[in-house]
Amino acid sequence: MLTRIGASGSIGGAPPADRQRVDEAIPRDLGIHNAITAPDAADDLPTYVERDFDFKLRVALTPNADRGPFVVMLGSSSTGKTRSLYEAVRTMYPDWWLIQPPHAEYLLDLKNDPPGRTVFWLDELQQYLGGRAPLTAECVHTLVRHGNVVVGTVWPNQLGTLTSASEDIRRLMKRAVQISVPDVLTPAELNQARGVAESDSRIRQALDTRDAGLTQALAGGPALIMAWEQPANPYAKAIITAAADSHRLGVHAPLGEELLARAMFGYLRPAQRVLPAPMWIEEAKPHATRPLHGDVSALSPVDDGKPGSLAGYVVADYLAQHLRQIRRTAPVPDETWRAFVEGVDRPSDLRRLADAATARMRYCYALPALRRLATEHDDPRAATELADLLIRQGRFEPALEALRHRLDADPRDRETGRRLFHIQELWDRVEQLRPAADAGDRAARDRIAEILVDGGRSDDLRRREEQGDVIATERLVERLVERGCVAEVRERADQGQVVAAEALADLYVAWGEVDLLRERAGKGDRTASRRLSRVRSAGARAAAAEVERRELSAAVDEGKPEAALQLSALLFELRDMNGLAAELDAGTEGAADRFLALHTAMNTPPEWTARLRAFGLNADGSELLGPDSFPL
Repeated sequence: MLTRIGASGSIGGAPPADRQRVDEAIPRDLGIHNAITAPDAADDLPTYVERDFDFKLRVALTPNADRGPFVVMLGSSSTGKTRSLYEAVRTMYPDWWLIQPPHAEYLLDLKNDPPGRTVFWLDELQQYLGGRAPLTAECVHTLVRHGNVVVGTVWPNQLGTLTSASEDIRRLMKRAVQISVPDVLTPAELNQARGVAESDSRIRQALDTRDAGLTQALAGGPALIMAWEQPANPYAKAIITAAADSHRLGVHAPLGEELLARAMFGYLRPAQRVLPAPMWIEEAKPHATRPLHGDVSALSPVDDGKPGSLAGYVVADYLAQHLRQIRRTAPVPDETWRAFVEGVDRPSDLRRLADAATARMRYCYALPALRRLATEHDDPRAATELADLLIRQGRFEPALEALRHRLDADPRDRETGRRLFHIQELWDRVEQLRPAADAGDRAARDRIAEILVDGGRSDDLRRREEQGDVIATERLVERLVERGCVAEVRERADQGQVVAAEALADLYVAWGEVDLLRERAGKGDRTASRRLSRVRSAGARAAAAEVERRELSAAVDEGKPEAALQLSALLFELRDMNGLAAELDAGTEGAADRFLALHTAMNTPPEWTARLRAFGLNADGSELLGPDSFPL
């Protein structure tokens, strides 16, 4: 029977200040949503409805002989994942210590002298996986090796973003037993709920709620959506939208009133902005923070650890997820971007903001976020990314300054030292080409542009190719295809370069360009002849692509990291510029590269594409005209 592990012999003595017994933990403090209320409700929580995965969860929580368990509940907001985890842990480890770490650094410090018989509760696991000192696979391994239990919860789309960005996070999650929690109850679970409803009116009320599942209705989901869709005034809608968009961009810290007022600006019409900003907050708060069906509200106040203090407000998880879906491709206003980039202090939030801005080609916001990370938090990765972005804009001196600042903070950082030397070499190479480019030499201009595009990687491959390096030729052709440089690939194929002919033929197959393949085959291109048999009819290709597109879109929404790159590649193959633009606004991984590559492949003027690649887009998705928007 999988219950009450270590129940005999409870922990004696007064508990340390940073922990409590599992069976004495307050559910709300563990991240369990407040439920709707009912007149006859006697407990804070409604009766637990058993789930189909409960047995699997308890098996996963049973320790092995040499280590404790590491379990992660994977599911959307308000699906019951935290409640199920709480019930299982409370049943199996009632008298163990429970620790809710305030941040990853707490765990990293503990791994040097880990306790025993302790449950580490990592609700909202993503909060521990970002920032300058994220939770590591080694740290979790050390904790469970000492017999402890590590549990967490995370949304699928957040996990997908994290695992695509870090090899260590991928390694960490491979060690976890992941329990998927579906959005809706199974028929067996519904039958269980109907039985519970006979004695619990809250369950009965939730079952009677339309347009929402049981767990979502218990968490007040429909009422939260209504609070956004039908606000008391425009200020209430603006504050809720700004808070939800902050979550979409990766800001998880509580938002103070001054920051919220700045962020609200872009969601208000000019006439609504006439009132002083403090009045916006006063108009918005009664509606946004009003309890709905109990203690559920769109925005909830959070203290900063001191009595009578207010750190800021956080948006309800369910509402944040709902608005993330329906506003997935909606551009975030300029004022909101700037408010977050300038006003957020947590390094982990700044990191996610920088990543969100880069993925959306909003480089005018990525640059200041990276600069703050590099200068205020001595983040070496940010210093390198900042330098790379500045190089794309042809701004070598600021790029070098960013790396020198990093070296001043840590002279032993060899990787930054090597990067500094490489950038100086690139600058020298550009200056050598500059006279010829200024004199009208098109080849020199193109070479400079390419150096700026990818930090000299393609140029290095060209120089190795000139020395007879066959591998360099293959890699260069791959990069040319990735960048959409079809004209050069075609020119190389015409010159008899086999690897280029194969890459060009594969691209034509993906595009369904039968006539172009036949034309090349007629000129003796054997690769084109062989590829002709692979080209499907236009109707079959369109039907298959639509099915694949729907499947990949659903997988992206579920947070599967590989699906984002596959969707972006498919849209490139379909030459769907509007689809890529939408995924770009959604921040889908790979969309920016494929969007730029398609512009190149479709013969968009090179000057425009180069400027777009260097300076990106305005907040509303329009072209950003130049470096004036990048103050240093």
